[in-house]
Amino acid sequence: MAKATLDRIVEEIKALAPDERRQLREMLDTMMVPVGEEDKHKALHQALRAAGLVTQVRQPRATDTPHRRRIEVQGKPVSETIIEERR
Repeated sequence: MAKATLDRIVEEIKALAPDERRQLREMLDTMMVPVGEEDKHKALHQALRAAGLVTQVRQPRATDTPHRRRIEVQGKPVSETIIEERR
């Protein structure tokens, strides 16, 4: 995480009311309990929303990554060519 982002988060936490800080602390404590990866992400997103740091979390869709087709290349591997040129 970038230092500027962390500093901004810390400043926003300082501006919270005591009750809001308590709620944030409880959320962070639940996030620190080892759980499955998906549950961690969900808990983090909920904590960030509750703290008012984000309003929406976009979930990646399968269509976000275009299907790539592998191509056949003639000759020796590129890695070998690179190693030869470095010598």
